[in-house]
Amino acid sequence: MSYRATTIALLAEKQPQVARISYSKMSIRTRALVFSTFFGSCIAIGLLLTGMTTNHWIQAYPRKGNSTLKGEVNMGLFDSTHHLDSGFGVRSKQVDVYSFIRTEHGDTSSSLWLLTTLGTGFGLLACAVAAIAAVLKSASAAKKGGTMFLLLASNIAAAVTQMIAFVAWLVQFYQYLIQNVLIAEHQQQHWYSNGLAHLGYSFYLVVLSTLVVLINITILLYARRREYRHRHRSEPETKDKHQANIMLY
Repeated sequence: MSYRATTIALLAEKQPQVARISYSKMSIRTRALVFSTFFGSCIAIGLLLTGMTTNHWIQAYPRKGNSTLKGEVNMGLFDSTHHLDSGFGVRSKQVDVYSFIRTEHGDTSSSLWLLTTLGTGFGLLACAVAAIAAVLKSASAAKKGGTMFLLLASNIAAAVTQMIAFVAWLVQFYQYLIQNVLIAEHQQQHWYSNGLAHLGYSFYLVVLSTLVVLINITILLYARRREYRHRHRSEPETKDKHQANIMLY
């Protein structure tokens, strides 16, 4: 075989390998987009943790009979604080939310509480997985489909579980808790809260966290589509250069 034929054969073998290597790497812009979702996941984790640990999922201002006496109830996901003034100073009482819901509103209401708690907890876990996956994916230039799948799946799981959580709490509130957030002892003292309760900021933190995760998903889908277009746009150019090099010889 002549020198010219040998050179052409070597070019034909090596050029596709170079093309495959270039196709298998993510661009810097795509990696930056993927890494930005790490910050979104961290924000979502912070919002969820704040929501779960604060007692402002529901705020109510109960009244006593026909008097002007008022109170305040701050209900969280796990604990509720009751501040009631019966005319002898404000008395405070801590109430376990799950026990109260099961006793006062029954099994259906307790099931909704469980959905809210599990949805928030699994959403927190999924956000943590998404944050780790975002770091791993952006740190490597290689296009590993498994990591991208984990990143997308964890963000979608976080969004779904959080939506289940706040929808369950909305049903809980409008079906049960808007009518009563007081224990039997306080009701016997003629306190009532029907129509005097509203959703607190702790609940809206979960809604905001869900929006952040949805933004993450949008960024990831855009990055994936952008990389797909970039790969297909570069492929014809590489083939043309390959043919041109052969023609030169």
